[in-house]
Amino acid sequence: MAINIPPQPPQSDFPELPVGSYQAVVSGIWDIGVQKNEFNGEVKFKQQVIVRFEINKAIPSGKYEGDRYTINSWINLPESFDDRSTFIKLRNAAEARATVATDYINYNEQGLIGKNVILNVEHTKKGKPKIGSIGSIMEGMALIQPLLSSEMPEWVGKQKEKAVSGGGGTQAPVQPQQDIPPIEAYTQAPPALGDDLPY
Repeated sequence: MAINIPPQPPQSDFPELPVGSYQAVVSGIWDIGVQKNEFNGEVKFKQQVIVRFEINKAIPSGKYEGDRYTINSWINLPESFDDRSTFIKLRNAAEARATVATDYINYNEQGLIGKNVILNVEHTKKGKPKIGSIGSIMEGMALIQPLLSSEMPEWVGKQKEKAVSGGGGTQAPVQPQQDIPPIEAYTQAPPALGDDLPY
């Protein structure tokens, strides 16, 4: 009897970022509107942004040798200040200070672009990189600047199309790109509200 072995998926051109701690710079932040999430039968609606971090580490070999690794994170925007939220933790790390409630009034999240942080990168059970924690850079550390455009990539626009009706974000319309940076496809999966954070 013949044994049928299913064809293996093609090897990805995008090398996985190894586990470790890295200096990174925020090079894009895109509002994708109010997104519906369901976890353990509970449905929640949260305003989300996608934050792209460029890692201060070059891809060592292959098709994209020399390009920086990137990692993206889907982050809920809290309706009001809450220092337990991932977004507030990102702000605290980026600004190297503990922000307070008044800092959140009329805050423009685009101000995070160009800010440097330290990312602790872990891997999921499937071996995909994810951000475990975010911290401030060490005093005196040389800053890195973004190399990629902060314009909204096409794949982010597709995420925005999933926004709940009437809850669209404030970002400009999708800007078509002829050559989307290939490492954009190398992203952290959106959370399923299982990260035990309230926002």
